[in-house]
Formats: sequence, C-alpha cells, structure tokens
Amino acid sequence: MIIRAAFATSDGEHVDRHFGAAERFDIYEVNTETGEFERVEIRQVERACLDHKHHDERMQAVTETIEDCHAVFAECSGNGARTALEQKQVQAIDVERPVDDVLQNILFGRIKLIDSRYTETEKKRKNQNFEKLQKRHPCMSGGANMTAGRIHLPVSPSCNIQCKFCTRRFDKSLIRPGVSSLVLKPEEAVDTIRRAKELCPELSVVGIAGPGDTLATDNALETFALVKKEYPELISCLSTNGFCLPRQVDRIAEIGIETITVTVNAIDPEIEAQINEFVIDEHGVKHEGIEGAKILIENQLAGIKRAVELGIVVKINSVLVPGINDEHIEAVAKKTSELGASILNIIPLIPQNGMAHLPAPTCQQLDEVRRKAGAYIDVFRHCQHCRADALGIPGKGKDLHSELYKGRTERVAETFSHG
Repeated sequence: MIIRAAFATSDGEHVDRHFGAAERFDIYEVNTETGEFERVEIRQVERACLDHKHHDERMQAVTETIEDCHAVFAECSGNGARTALEQKQVQAIDVERPVDDVLQNILFGRIKLIDSRYTETEKKRKNQNFEKLQKRHPCMSGGANMTAGRIHLPVSPSCNIQCKFCTRRFDKSLIRPGVSSLVLKPEEAVDTIRRAKELCPELSVVGIAGPGDTLATDNALETFALVKKEYPELISCLSTNGFCLPRQVDRIAEIGIETITVTVNAIDPEIEAQINEFVIDEHGVKHEGIEGAKILIENQLAGIKRAVELGIVVKINSVLVPGINDEHIEAVAKKTSELGASILNIIPLIPQNGMAHLPAPTCQQLDEVRRKAGAYIDVFRHCQHCRADALGIPGKGKDLHSELYKGRTERVAETFSHG
C-alpha cells in the first residue's frame, strides 16, 4: 500500500510547525509493502492562521494543497483545521519529532495511521502549481489555449540526440516543431519579448523549445535567467528531450523556471531504439541503438522525478508512431504519472526523414491512445505543432513570428531537434 503523508516543517527535517502556522509541507510516499519511503515534493503555502486567528479562505487553500494526502503531521492541529481536513478525508496527527522518526514509526506500526475510511480512498498525487498554471499556460488547458499567448525564443542551436522523425530546416512559413527562421543570442531575448508584448498583449508564457535541444548548450538557461530578471511575471517554460535533465534540473529550479516539457516516446529501450538513432553525452561520445536508448530513458525518468521534487510542473510529450509505440504510450503515461508528471501531450507523427515511409496516425488511433493514457494522467488535446520561434495565442491559429522577426534573415547551420 502507498500512503501519502504531509509534514508541517520549517527545515525539512523536523515536524516543528502548527498546522495553521505552517508555510511548507513536505510530501512523502510510504510503501508499507516494501518498507521504503521517499520525499516526492515540497509545497509552499500561505499560513492558514493570521494573528492566531482562523482564516477561512486561507484554511481552505492550505487543505486543498494537501488534499491528495492521506494524513498530515503537525505539532498541533486545531479544531478548525481538523474539520477542514476531515472534509478532504485527510487525517490530522499531532507529533513533534524528526520527520525520519515519524516515517520509521509508520513503517514499524508504532504510529497507528489512518482508519479504513482513509486508506481505502485512492488519491492521485497532485501538483498545486499545475492547477495555477492551467489558467495561464496555453499548453496546459484547452481554455488557456484560446486566451493566453506564448512566445518561443529560438536560442538553442544544437541537439544531442537524433530522432528518426526529425527533419532540420530553416523556414519562414512552415508550421511544425524544429523549424525556425533564425537563431537568437541570449542577450537578444529581452528586447525580443518587449516587441512580442506589443504584438501580443495576451503574452503570459516565455518558452524555449529549440530549434535544438534546450539543454544541449547553456543558451536556454542563460536566456531564462535574463528574462526572469526583466519579466518575472511571465511563466518560463522549457522543452527538452531530457537527456541532460538530471545534471541541469537543480539549476533550472534555481533560475525559477516553473514548468518543463520532456519528450518521452518510450520507457522500453528496444522500442526507443526504433525511434531514436543515437545520443551524444557531455564528453562527445556517441551511444547508438539500445545502449543509447537505455541511457536516454534513465536520464529522462531521473530528471522528471527530481523536477517534481523541486516543485516544477512537468508536462510529457510523446510522439505517436504507428506500429512502434502506439501500444506502449499507455505505459509511458502510467510511469511518468507515478513520477509526478501532471499532463501528457500525445503528438501524431509527421512522416518525414527516417520515418517518411510510415503512415501518420489516424484520428481513431490517436483518440484510442489518448483514452488509454487518460486513465493515468491528464491528456492535453489542443497541440498546434508550434514552431521553435512561434508567437501568439495557439488556439487562435495565427502565428505572429513573421511579424516579430520581419527583416531578420540570420541563419545558423546547426542541427535541430524535435523542439
């Protein structure tokens, strides 16, 4: 059995806050069958009590933040907190001990945890930041897709993997991932956003999705650091193949990037090897076939897990390739959801490059795969196959990149990725 528990803590080591005074809850999952536990997320909140008085709206917000937990441990939980938690089917348990001691006591039965009403309630892990982002991020919900604007800054020139479906090119009008009319330098980003806000006042998201992989060079993270200083109100969104994610994810969190998209096409190396030809590690060594696929998958899953622990909202992209991974994306959905990913975007294959001979998925195939995946994770259904230099409100169908970069013709002959 998996029990999810929240701990009111100031330092991550001790249960040392009253429920109403807590500004941080560390979320742990305890596996009573294997005897293992792990911290899966740190959630920041605004304290529920002000001047030692119960505040209804704040109490509601805090209890909603941990409603996916079976129990919450705090120094003390008042009657108001217990009533609010009871409505969410979360048991309040008062302790004043190190977090690790509490976890050990749960495993060894020295703390009687949760009656049958709670343990029989299956609770899917939530990410509080995801619900907030859904209102402003056009790639997180259908509603925002029609109202919120986004810009993709094409600052990442090179890639460290070779997807068989990827065709690299500079083009001013073609609408699909991996295509851009130019490559910007990081220091050009702030001025570019200023012009973009004039063209698209609804702009709420600054994304980097290529034209190469965002973590193959330092360009994307340098760009986000500059953008965060000048436009802190804009959501930062990074898209990556995930190969370099484990060694970069802490830096991503430090910069303040709220969400990342990781393209995971398979979690089985034999299937991934049919989709991706090779990966190139940080030492310049090429790993091909199943060997390369295994390294890529291990890095993707480790990076996703760590990102979720750091409170970053994770979206998964999976390219649906008929005859290769169409029966496997359900497994991708299940695994990435278990790691804490919030939403999955299943992208139909565009037959090109090494997969030009394959058919594109039918609408029926796409719907069936989405239905199966939806049993494990939210599925995004409004993808527009955006360019690496896109600008505008995706759901409106008009891309403003040509107006934004009018008169600019710089080209960099580097490799691109899927975006």
